[in-house]
Amino acid sequence: MEYMALWFILGIIFSITLAAKQIKPWLKFVIFGYYLVLSYLFISRKEQIYSEYHKVPVPEQFWETNSDWVGLMLGFYFVPFLLILLFIYFWLFRNANGVKKRFFISLTIVPAAIIYLCLLFVFSMYGYRP
Repeated sequence: MEYMALWFILGIIFSITLAAKQIKPWLKFVIFGYYLVLSYLFISRKEQIYSEYHKVPVPEQFWETNSDWVGLMLGFYFVPFLLILLFIYFWLFRNANGVKKRFFISLTIVPAAIIYLCLLFVFSMYGYRP
């Protein structure tokens, strides 16, 4: 239950990747593999940090190590995701016929950016530090 937000974020990334007909099937396989291996590493290290430092009272070193780990993994999760989104938008914009279609494609960038930032915030809460 602790990693439900992570599975939700991965579900969105996988759904967008699967739905993008611009991305070749072998590249989709690479993207899936990358995020699955990354998630395994993230969860295993996070659990290791928890078992190593989490005692009552919780030491300051736990919060420091946990925040650093989540901050590092934030880039590994969201920079490739941003590149995928930019590639899809570039391809859609380039292949759109007419100004009206390009206008509506560019309008969808705003809600996509808001959702991206919300997902970024949710993931960063794994490194919450009181």
